[in-house]
Amino acid sequence: MASNTALLFTISLLLALVFSNNYSPCHAARLLLEDTEEPELPPFPEIPHLPKPELPPFPELPPFPEFPAFPKPELPPLPEFPTLTKQGESNSAKVEEPKLPVPELPPLPEFPHDFPKPELPPLPEIPHDFPKPELPPLPEIPHDLPKLELPPLPEIPHLLPEEPKHP
Repeated sequence: MASNTALLFTISLLLALVFSNNYSPCHAARLLLEDTEEPELPPFPEIPHLPKPELPPFPELPPFPEFPAFPKPELPPLPEFPTLTKQGESNSAKVEEPKLPVPELPPLPEFPHDFPKPELPPLPEIPHDFPKPELPPLPEIPHDLPKLELPPLPEIPHLLPEEPKHP
């Protein structure tokens, strides 16, 4: 793992030196491209227009041979389903569906609307006056802490020192 990291670091360092240095080949190529002007090229030579050759006439193709027609197979007629008739067909083609007998349901039993109320046991009484818990007294913290004596601040001159002038 350490060798991979070292190799990656070395390659990235070399690439950084190649691309970022002023003496790198990339920088030199960039300077050459910026400084050089495009040379004037001579105009392109004119290409003479050649005449189109005459092509031979298109050959006549023989007529397409006719294949004998295959006989159509005779299929039996489709059976008629009364429920699958189309809506566009006439009403005479529709077959009436037989009516199914509706089963008779027994009458529902009657329930009384006034149910007796159940008797619940009485709720236990909860006292409203709970005793207050006694907390231990808090320790007293003195409010007058001793003040620390700090040394006096040194005086800072308001004028900045003059900087030496560069030649």
